[in-house]
Amino acid sequence: MAGAFAVLWLAGTVVVTWLLLGERLVAMSGLVGPTGSYVTSGCYEEVESTDVSCEGRYTPSFPVGAPSRPMTLRGAAERHRVGTRLEVREVGGRAFEPSPVTAGEYVAFTGWTASTLGLPALWLLASARKGRARSGDGYVFAWLGLLVGVSVLGVVLLPVFWLLAVIRG
Repeated sequence: MAGAFAVLWLAGTVVVTWLLLGERLVAMSGLVGPTGSYVTSGCYEEVESTDVSCEGRYTPSFPVGAPSRPMTLRGAAERHRVGTRLEVREVGGRAFEPSPVTAGEYVAFTGWTASTLGLPALWLLASARKGRARSGDGYVFAWLGLLVGVSVLGVVLLPVFWLLAVIRG
């Protein structure tokens, strides 16, 4: 029974991590999403967050001559002036301003969230396999190592995200 619960917990960890950070991570990294231009009509700071969002019109790059449509820009780099034109990516019906530094931060945030939520489930799964509760000391040190590892990974991937931003626009 504990093993089944641990597997459900791990699946829940993956789902929660994706819902919280996945869309924004792939959009900021430049891995997915069609490119386009975005003209701001106003920016504001989100409630209960330090993120800046903007309202404006998005025009896809392809097909050429496609009509523009209203869209929200999430996680803008700064409060842009009205009429500012930006190169963005559309993911999930929202525009994102690609940023290699922010993508590196989101790699670290995603790793921190997944490891923090998932490690107790791994401990429970290992305990269920052995039929008795295992010492959690090694799991705490593994968790600390994972936190450092994903932080380093976020920094190491910065050149890759920068290159993707340059190549894909």
